[in-house]
Amino acid sequence: MFIDARTLDTNTIVQTDICIIGAGAAGISLALEFIDSRFDICILESGGLEYDDDTQALFDGKNTGFPYYDLEKLRLRYFGGTTNHWAGACRPLDVIDFEKRDWIPDSGWPITRAQLDPYYKKAHAVCELGPYNYDPAVWEGIENPRLPFKGDRIYTAMFQASPPTRFGAVYRDSLEAARNISTYLYANAVNMETSEQGDNIRSIGVTTLDKSVDFTVRATQVVLATGAIENARILLACNRQNPAGLGNRNDLVGRYFMEHLSLPGATYLPSSEDIPMGLYKKQVNNGTPAKGYLSISPNTQRADKLLNMRAFILETTEIDAMHASIDGLHALDDIREIMNNGSRDDDLAPHVSRAMTDFDDILVYSYRKLFRRPGRRTPYYLYYHVEQAPNPDSRVGLSDETDALGMPKVELSWKFTGLEKHTIDRATQIIAEELGYSGLGHVKKVVHDPDTGWPSSFRGLRGAWHQMGTTRMHDSPANGVVDADCRVHGINNLYIAGSSVFPTSGYTNPTLTIVALAIRLGDHLEWKLEKGIQ
Repeated sequence: MFIDARTLDTNTIVQTDICIIGAGAAGISLALEFIDSRFDICILESGGLEYDDDTQALFDGKNTGFPYYDLEKLRLRYFGGTTNHWAGACRPLDVIDFEKRDWIPDSGWPITRAQLDPYYKKAHAVCELGPYNYDPAVWEGIENPRLPFKGDRIYTAMFQASPPTRFGAVYRDSLEAARNISTYLYANAVNMETSEQGDNIRSIGVTTLDKSVDFTVRATQVVLATGAIENARILLACNRQNPAGLGNRNDLVGRYFMEHLSLPGATYLPSSEDIPMGLYKKQVNNGTPAKGYLSISPNTQRADKLLNMRAFILETTEIDAMHASIDGLHALDDIREIMNNGSRDDDLAPHVSRAMTDFDDILVYSYRKLFRRPGRRTPYYLYYHVEQAPNPDSRVGLSDETDALGMPKVELSWKFTGLEKHTIDRATQIIAEELGYSGLGHVKKVVHDPDTGWPSSFRGLRGAWHQMGTTRMHDSPANGVVDADCRVHGINNLYIAGSSVFPTSGYTNPTLTIVALAIRLGDHLEWKLEKGIQ
């Protein structure tokens, strides 16, 4: 059933077997595993069933690192969480993403892809996807085959598209009808009290936004499932008994914040109008939308010390071509003015360089302006999603400002290492060589700003709206916040669900892995409750 927390008597005490804090992809997926079981489940959701500005404002915070999105607009704080606006792209992490890679510090998961595969299959049903099969052979056809590469350094990989599943809408009726699940709306968890030894969560302090109702939840097992930024924020803010916060004895909570670097990588002009591109545009096969992209092979990642990455092949539009070539077009204007004014040759050199660097984009733009329609040899952009290397200095912390509940606001500092730039540069070179060697066309790297080293094109470098890593998983408490079962080290009954437990990010959209890990956590908690283990 659904309960508006604002209608409760203050000082109400809720007793339950499992308390799930947060009703997004992780929290709802976990709750679904217990529908009509013999265990009582309590879900605490900060928002209601619809969006409202006042609750959303609790996400407000500031960024002190690399430019990032407005934190208040980045996520959604009502039933269904950020699945209320996710695009639906799904793919499991690659096998190599789980491995310890000696060229990537702090890489390696305490579980393997094989161990997670059964849960990925179950997550497919929750996300309303097709078969758990990402082999391009399943998706390509006579009219849309994969690109025929002669080498093996790059390959075609696939993702599937969820409708996208709006978890709050799709699973609302099932959760509302479940006799053993109570969902409290407008219920904000603001504190978790531990035992004197600090090894168990005794109670959860909950309040409404207007602070008119305060109540307490006492649960045998507690699961924090509020997203990578909020998970860290809540743990750090629960500092009444330990100034460092919960699970933070080794100063790891909030560290290793990761995103997928999203950026234009190159311009690609096929060598012929006959180059097959259909597989790389979203298509439907057996009722499921899917799309191909280019990725670097695991062996090449190992040989060249690269992070994982993918390149979408995006067809250009006239406005894309205009923006991409704008610097080069300005350079041509500067060259004309310098020549007309009879200036020195050394004044001319940098503008010639800019124009030559953007020559392909200038041609694309000029072609479209002349013919007013796409040519048969359509130019494309290679648009990258790049794995971020784990970095302890990239982190979520607390600011001195507080929100309407009196909780400290978030202070985010998003930072990279040098490995991301190395991966972008080398991957572009490899893709260009393989497309050229295979006779498939010509690739030109986008211009990078000499001061920042990042793309200076109109799209630039940004995040992919994927937050991960702030309560990372590791067998040792010296290197992680949670163990392989997602239990917070040193606290017997506190668990974390969601992408905050990812030790590494891969390049893949995180939702499918979030759901798979939540289902896996459900199996563990059911076993634990059955055994009567605290």
